[in-house]
Amino acid sequence: MKGQDSQEQKKYKEQYFSQLYDEHLERIYRFVYYKVSSESATQDICSDVFTNLWKQVSLGKEVKNPSAFLFTLARNSVIDHYRKNDKEKNRGDIDDYIDIISDKKQDIHKQAELKDDMKIVNAAMNEMKEEYRQAIFMYYIEQEPITEVARSLGKTQGAARVIVSRGMKQLRQILES
Repeated sequence: MKGQDSQEQKKYKEQYFSQLYDEHLERIYRFVYYKVSSESATQDICSDVFTNLWKQVSLGKEVKNPSAFLFTLARNSVIDHYRKNDKEKNRGDIDDYIDIISDKKQDIHKQAELKDDMKIVNAAMNEMKEEYRQAIFMYYIEQEPITEVARSLGKTQGAARVIVSRGMKQLRQILES
């Protein structure tokens, strides 16, 4: 009987992990790619993030808020990546990122306009505080609710709203200058 329970638990853990992986991989991948602008580094970091998730799940630890947990792991892994490589952060060519977020059905003219707009916004966001960048990315690009933004930043919902608002204000000021 004990063997059956162990097999059932193992199967449950594998299904739970698989569900979390399927639900969150694409968003985590976009988030990491935005930060590192390298396909291979993004794949390595995502692999590390989901390996850490598997370790938690396989130990039987409940992940109360998977989205916040995964974004925190991803953010920390990106920081570790830059520390390890000991070089200045390079966001790379916006054309690589735009391919991930653009709609392939758009005409070429609209895609070109989107790329130009994204280059301008990306340059402006590079001048912002990291906390503002992350909040704006999660709230506007990933369309996370403010509760998820707050959890990821380790802030209250009110503080997260203020960070998003101040980030947008700073972004407007940079874009207008």
